Amino acid sequence: MPDGEGLSRRDVLKRAGLGGAALGAGFVGGVLGTRPAGADQPTLGIYGSDPTGPEAYHGAFDPPAGMGPGDLDDRTIPPPPMAGARIYEIDVVEATNEIAADLAVTQWTFGGSTPGPILRATEGETLTLRVRNLTEHHHNLHLHGRHSPLMDGWEPIPPGATETYEVIAGPAGVHPYHCHTPPLAQHVSKGLYGTLIVDPEEPRPDAHEFVLMLSGWDVAESGRNDLFLWNGVAGYFAKYPIKVPVGDLVRVYLSNMTEYEPVGSFHLHAEMFDVYPTGMGARPTHTTDTITLGQGERAMLEFRLPELGRYMFHPHQHHLAAAGAMGWFAAI
Repeated sequence: MPDGEGLSRRDVLKRAGLGGAALGAGFVGGVLGTRPAGADQPTLGIYGSDPTGPEAYHGAFDPPAGMGPGDLDDRTIPPPPMAGARIYEIDVVEATNEIAADLAVTQWTFGGSTPGPILRATEGETLTLRVRNLTEHHHNLHLHGRHSPLMDGWEPIPPGATETYEVIAGPAGVHPYHCHTPPLAQHVSKGLYGTLIVDPEEPRPDAHEFVLMLSGWDVAESGRNDLFLWNGVAGYFAKYPIKVPVGDLVRVYLSNMTEYEPVGSFHLHAEMFDVYPTGMGARPTHTTDTITLGQGERAMLEFRLPELGRYMFHPHQHHLAAAGAMGWFAAI
């Protein structure tokens, strides 16, 4: 089966039944988020063991054996806010990628990985996307948000063709993008999605920023997911927590692109977060520790971790957490 090399659906289900096995390697690694350019911040790419942490608590799935700290930085740490028109060149390509230990799958991707590249623009400025379809199937790129219907991206791009989308970025917030070619469920579930951040003209306060996108993977293409992923890999943030300095502002751009699942959610242990639905508004609408999102829904979350230690996060549908979507923030 091309979409489940080395691991059958039965193997996946058997592994999921193991529940919360301990990770003997302990608490290691992680990523440290960005602040806008010029802001005082710790150096990126600082990794290593944290002696304060117990053994990792996680589900039945480990990340690929060859994947280490920093390997998901490009899918997790957004580029800093940028002024001026933005032009992105994006190729739609088919790629074989590892999404868990001993599990490589064939994906349809924007740029070779799932999720695709993190796009960023400032509200009111021109955003240009040049999309080349280098596959044997029809694809396209549909942006959420506000734009001309002529640039909506629902028309298929034939194999070998290029389409240019030009929009005025807005509104300020967090907006997913994805393929919108029928059958939509197949194109989304096979990996064609990513995140667009649109910054307000008045910059937000400095923060350590991260993108977290929840998705699932249907190994046997049966219309139901066998494992669940943050930023395209099962178990990654259980093994490599996201590191932030104690007390600093953390900003998370959260999206749910989980096909075949009615809702997704995000729960943070031991702390509360402010919620900006769709990433919009100058003030949060409420404060909570759990947010529920339908497919395509998103939010911007802000919080501080006031005490040294590890703060678990996961969907509050526990079968999603146990099947790969467990993670940690580590206050250091």
